[in-house]
Amino acid sequence: MRARTNEWTRFAVVLVAMTCVNGHAHQMTDEATIKELGVQWQNAWNMKDAKSMTNLLAPDVDFVTVLGPNGWLKGRAQFEEAHARMFTTLFTHSTWKTESTHVKWIQPDLAIARVLWSTTGDKVRHVKHGTPRSGIFTWVVQKQDGTWRIIASQNTESRPVLPGQ
Repeated sequence: MRARTNEWTRFAVVLVAMTCVNGHAHQMTDEATIKELGVQWQNAWNMKDAKSMTNLLAPDVDFVTVLGPNGWLKGRAQFEEAHARMFTTLFTHSTWKTESTHVKWIQPDLAIARVLWSTTGDKVRHVKHGTPRSGIFTWVVQKQDGTWRIIASQNTESRPVLPGQ
C-alpha cells in the first residue's frame, strides 16, 4: 500500500510540474504576442493606417492621448476618426518607433503593457516642428476570443526641460 501511495504522490508531483511548465510556456507566448502589439502599432503608424491601428483595440476602448482629458477617445470609431484626421495634419511626416514593451501580468488573460515610444517629424504645437518626441503608453490588454486587444490606453509624453530650469 505504501508503494502505491508513493507512486500516486510522484504522479501528482509530475502532473503539477507539467501544468506549471505548460502555463509558463503559454504566458511566454502571450507575452511575445502582447509585445508584438507595439510592433504592429509602429507599422500601422508609419503607414498612416488608422484602420490597422484601430484593429488593435477593443470595440469599447478608452484611449487617452497625450492631450489628457481633451484627448479622451471613447470607442474605436472616435479613435479611428481622430487618428485618420491627425495623419493628414499633425503626423503627415511622422515616424514612430516602439522602443520597448514591458508586460506585467494581472491575470492569465489580462495584463498591463508599458510601451516606450519615440517619434520624429511631428507638427505639434508644444515643440519645434520635427523635433524628436518620446513618451510612454500604459496599455491595459485583454485576451478576447483568443486575440489580445488594447482595452484602455494612457499616453504620456516626456516633456523637454525648459531653458533655465
